Parts: sequence; structure tokens; C-alpha cells
Amino acid sequence: MGRVPRRLRVPLAGLLSLGLLATVLVLTVTGTESGGHLTANRAQLKRACGGLLPYEELRSAVPDEAPGTLDQYGTMLDPEQESRSLLNCTLSWKGHGSIHVQAVALTSHLPYEVKTDDLLAEGYEAPGITGRYANEDRDLWIVAECPKGLTGRVRPVTQMYVTAYVEETPIRTQFRTAVAVANAIAAEQGCGIKPLDLPTRVMDTYEEHFDDGKDDYEVDRIDDPGQDAEKCRWTTRSGSASLPGKWIPRGDLQESRLLDVCHAQRWNELNQELTEPQPQHMEPVDLDAASWSGELGRSAYRDYRWEGEHPGSTDDQDDTVTDDGATLALWARSTCAAGVTYHRVSVHPHFVLSASDEEPLTMTRAERAGLSRDVRKVMDSYLKAPDGWPKAQGCRDTKVLGEVEQWR
Repeated sequence: MGRVPRRLRVPLAGLLSLGLLATVLVLTVTGTESGGHLTANRAQLKRACGGLLPYEELRSAVPDEAPGTLDQYGTMLDPEQESRSLLNCTLSWKGHGSIHVQAVALTSHLPYEVKTDDLLAEGYEAPGITGRYANEDRDLWIVAECPKGLTGRVRPVTQMYVTAYVEETPIRTQFRTAVAVANAIAAEQGCGIKPLDLPTRVMDTYEEHFDDGKDDYEVDRIDDPGQDAEKCRWTTRSGSASLPGKWIPRGDLQESRLLDVCHAQRWNELNQELTEPQPQHMEPVDLDAASWSGELGRSAYRDYRWEGEHPGSTDDQDDTVTDDGATLALWARSTCAAGVTYHRVSVHPHFVLSASDEEPLTMTRAERAGLSRDVRKVMDSYLKAPDGWPKAQGCRDTKVLGEVEQWR
């Protein structure tokens, strides 16, 4: 063998060190990328769903053990195709999770009911974002505005809803994914609105969820965070709702300009008893108020209409009450910051049925008229409250649409 040039000479100890280093590097790469799909899967994530997914938010959800499968369609991807979806996209890895997002112009009906009870139900909400993650549904939904209109629609549409489900990730990640997709679509459509802020926190709406072992969901742990919401304090002030008794208010946590909900009751959850002074016969003990703007308002109104709980559905004036869940609701419509807005308030009175549960109670004309006055007081107080949602959203030109007797 010829003489090795000086510049190529390496001490034996150095050769051994380099060999060990190479072995360590090989073992490290093999250990972290044992399936060999990570690089390709992350590249696929960047391209998937028209490039609208938030890559940095989701890159850690991409596995190495299986290749990705992509199923996608929508007018954001294929402008010439007929589709109700702006985007419908699923990226999955067999046995190792999936990402699903859908964005649809809100032209007909939001598939998730937004009646008052639905907005007060247990779930998760992100302040500043219109939308919820409900426990009974695996999907999270948000509604975003597009004031300049979404293209390719048969009529002008100024709102869209986005759903997101990212398997085995915190709820906060799912909210951020939905918001990022909504912002990306709004930017491409030239919607003319400031992008939504990516939520930094998600809040559980009820205390019952605080000890359910879901610490990995990164939700704030606050005892009943909606209680005593400032926007709902009009229910407690004398001369505001003008209803007797001590009221305990709570509200939604969305801080939305598209919807609002307040609920108040003369019932102490902690002590499981009515607040003092005890209510008299036919005095309201439960009330709520809610508003929905734009396409979201039309969707909410349809939710009630499908249940026969809309103005004009109870014209027969039967004042026979067959259970203690009787509620009188009142509807109104205004023009607010985000467009045409529906308002609904309701009151539930305190009364006792006859000794025999089989015998119904019939309200007198005077009692029925009193209930009508009470629900109108609630509507007036809600619309006029200086720190309430309607005032904050500049609601005007209000028209009362009528009452709904919910005791049939």
C-alpha cells in the first residue's frame, strides 16, 4: 500500500470515535423514524386540504408508523365542481389517528342546534370565538363572518361554519385548527374582515367537568366560569328585569358578536334550594335571553320552528298546564352590528299542580296576563341593559314577533 498523504492521516482513536458517532446517528434516526413515513407524512400535511391546515399546529400529530391517506373535495380545491362544501378534507393514518375539517357557507341550516338550551349545555368554549365543543358530539364547530360574501353561492352569504376534529389532541388544538382554516378561507375569498385570533385558552362551561380526568385537554379550571357574567347582571338589578326575588345569573363564554345567551334563576345550586324570599305562586323563578345574528339567527329560528316553538304556533290560547315545566317565550327581531338578529327571552313561573298529578292546572286569565307582562319586562330589560349584549351590538329597529306558550 502506498504512503498516505499527511492531510488524510487520522489517528486511530479518531477513527474509532467517528465510527461510534456514526453508529449512534444511525441508531438515533432508526429509533425516531422506525416506520420511515414521518418526512413524507409531514410533507403531505403541508399540501393537504389545499394547504389550508395550520402545519405548525398539527405537525406533532403526524405519525411515522403508517402512510397518510387523503380524501378531500370542495370548491376551495375544485372551483368548477358543484359542491355545498368550501372544503371537506380528511387526512388519516391507519391505526394512528386522523384530522378532519369541513367548511361550509351557512346558506341553509347549521347542523348543530343553537337553541338556548343547547348553548347552555355542558361543553367547551373559547373566548372570542363563536362556537362550541359539545360533549355528545365529537366535532367542534365555529361560525366566522365574511362580510364581503363567499363566492360561488346562489345568493350572498356572509357567514360560514367550520368543523374540526383532530384525534388524540387537546381541545385547544382543535379550536385553533378550526380558526386557522376559517382565517385561511376568509383570506383567499377576500372576505374583508380581520382574522380571528387563535384562541390561547379553552374553558369548560360547567364545574361538573373539572374533575373528569381530562387534564390533557388543556382547559382552564374555574368554578362555574359563566356565573355572574357582567353582560347578564341586568337580571339581578332592581328596576332592570323588575322581577321579585334574588336571581343568580350566568352566561356563555364565547364573547361573540354573532350570538349571546344569559340565564338566571332563583335557585341556589350549592344549597340545592330556592333563594330567599321564597317565590309566590306564578312568580317567575327561571328566565333566559338569547340572540343570534345573520345566517346564524335564521338557523336558530328554524331550530325552534321545527319543534313548533315559534310565534303563531300556539294561537288556540289553551291555558291548561299539564306539568311544572311550563315556559312562556317572547320573540323579537332587530338590526344589530352583524345584521338581522333574532332575540328570544323566556320565563318559567313557580306554581304547584293539584294534589293529584293526574289533574291539570288551568291558569286564570289574570295569571296568564301577568305571565305575559313578566316576559315583556324581561325582553325590555334585555334590550335596554347598558352593559348587555344588545346595547353593545347597537341593536335597533326592534319588532316584537310574538309569544310562544311552551306547556302543550
